[in-house]
Amino acid sequence: MMKKKSNYRYTLRLAIDKSIYDDDKRKDMIDFIKNAHIDDVAFFINQEELSDSHITLEKAKELVTDIDEIAQPLKEMGVTISLNPWTTMNHSDRGLGIRPELDIKPMVNYQGIKSTSMACPGYHGWMEYVSDIYAVYAGIKPHELWIEDDFRHYKNAPFELGCFCDDHMKKYNAIAGTDLSREEFVGQMLNGGRNKYRDAYLEVARDEILEAASMIEKKVHQVSPETTLGLMSSWPEIHAMENRDWRILLDTLSGDGTPAVSRPHLPAYNEVSSLKYARDFEKYTVATRTLIGDKHKIYPELENFLYSQYAKSNRFSQFQLETTSSVRAAGLLMNLFSMMGIGIDKTYQYDKMLDQSKKFVDYLYENGISLEDRDGIVVPMTQEVAKYKVTDGTLHSLMASQTQWLELLSVFGFATKPVNFTGQRINNETVALTGNFLNTLSDSQITDLIQNNYVLLDGDAVIVLDSRKLLGLINADSIEVTEPRTGHQVYEQFDSTTLAGVTKSRISMQTHIGAYVKIHYQTDVLADSNAYNRYGEKLGPATVATDNFYIMPLTEHVKYGWEAEYIDYRERNLKQHINVAHLVDMYNCKAIFNDRKILISNWSLDDVDGISFKLDKNISKLSITYREGSEVKNQIIDVTKQNDIYHASFPVPGLAVVLVECLE
Repeated sequence: MMKKKSNYRYTLRLAIDKSIYDDDKRKDMIDFIKNAHIDDVAFFINQEELSDSHITLEKAKELVTDIDEIAQPLKEMGVTISLNPWTTMNHSDRGLGIRPELDIKPMVNYQGIKSTSMACPGYHGWMEYVSDIYAVYAGIKPHELWIEDDFRHYKNAPFELGCFCDDHMKKYNAIAGTDLSREEFVGQMLNGGRNKYRDAYLEVARDEILEAASMIEKKVHQVSPETTLGLMSSWPEIHAMENRDWRILLDTLSGDGTPAVSRPHLPAYNEVSSLKYARDFEKYTVATRTLIGDKHKIYPELENFLYSQYAKSNRFSQFQLETTSSVRAAGLLMNLFSMMGIGIDKTYQYDKMLDQSKKFVDYLYENGISLEDRDGIVVPMTQEVAKYKVTDGTLHSLMASQTQWLELLSVFGFATKPVNFTGQRINNETVALTGNFLNTLSDSQITDLIQNNYVLLDGDAVIVLDSRKLLGLINADSIEVTEPRTGHQVYEQFDSTTLAGVTKSRISMQTHIGAYVKIHYQTDVLADSNAYNRYGEKLGPATVATDNFYIMPLTEHVKYGWEAEYIDYRERNLKQHINVAHLVDMYNCKAIFNDRKILISNWSLDDVDGISFKLDKNISKLSITYREGSEVKNQIIDVTKQNDIYHASFPVPGLAVVLVECLE
């Protein structure tokens, strides 16, 4: 009997070693796939511990023949079969070299270290090899054929950024019009802001990835036109370091009638604090989805490395699954079991967890809110950020974050709308601007953004305004920047307002936060808060809010980001000034708003005893849809209103998701 296809697709990534595959493992696999409602199985090839680095085409034919044989009973059940090869360039050196019979040159990193097994991405021999071997994989007509996250120039530590082999150095020097050594070229590339050396590297990196992708697409679809190519991805900041254009790359991998799909990273391979995951989800998953756009479906990756419940609890895995609704994912790829080929471990009971969530994630996919349809604070970001990043000569300073406001505001319960900025005009919105993003704009674009919107600015953004001589846009004429832990500023104090019932509330300016940017305004301003030293002496204004802007004059710490700002005094001060929809008194809950819909998720272990929010609509009741066990339930709840805040007595448990519709 053919299996009915559901709205939200479950794909199981599975490793099978034929040498230990027996009837018991076959039965366990079939039972799990039935019980867990698996729609698609992506079989690993040449993976992780069993990886033999770059294999020959003959070995690839042998492996896919074995998989095709193992997959036959699944096909009869109506389950689609996909393939997940583990190696394109290779992830890292693991003691295995490149086979001499393969025409593959090793990658060389920015320090001149030659890899033993990672391929030079610009060498045509490797491009021919990887496209030929993907054509072999396409021979069994897989539903999807995945390109792994080693399809990039940045590799696992300690190797990091490539490629700077002799051939690549010739390319870079030719474009830049120079004749520099590797050390000299890298030194210039990693210093200052945009320069011709960095431009040359980024141009080559983007072009050769697109060339390899084009060759893979053509050869795969010549063999199997119905196969969809999929692309795994990890950190947006790392991919930006090679000038990746997500949309062009996915378009290049698309065939006629088979648009490529993306597998963004869910940033918790092991169980971490759900509160940390709340921020990282915005930084990685939401940012990747924003840059991809809505043309290509996404199937985020749930990875439970090292594959036992000692690494991650089922409850946390379930929360990761259900919160993919925050990016309106079309399904999930799950790496739940050992990659050493043993198959299913029944003791984990993942099938029960997946069964329990199935109806609910189907419902959320069908009725949820797409990223493009969100209301709220616009948070723009761009794939061009590495080109303009102001660096200090180190490789890691080239990584350019743009999501600090997105992380902070979403955790505080604000409605947010991340946007892939490609030069479009933003007008009459509330816009949150980080320094790294602002640095990519022209003076006229910056002026237009600030003059025609209500803007949130951080200290890094103010530094950019100073460097461009645009401080007049915030009624200022100069700044002073003081690093933290220098015996200068130690706390920010809200002198004239009560926050969370506390007068003279304070936020650290000494630890887990970046530098203090003291702004000299052209006229007297009424600051919400001021900076103080250890002896209670006022150093200057800190938070300043006007009818046109909100300034938090603190930079991002290279290690801690904005950790000190995750405190209710900052949240409540923001909510005094930012007139957009948001949750109220729901700690660690996020909300995605669209007109009268609100998708609420509780990223804490604590239950919240009611739903409270600000929304400029007339509301009498809430229709709340939630999961109870394996069933999707709905309740209609009355609301009360006080001071423009609606409240409904409906508890939201820790690690839970509910979909709310506001009824008139």
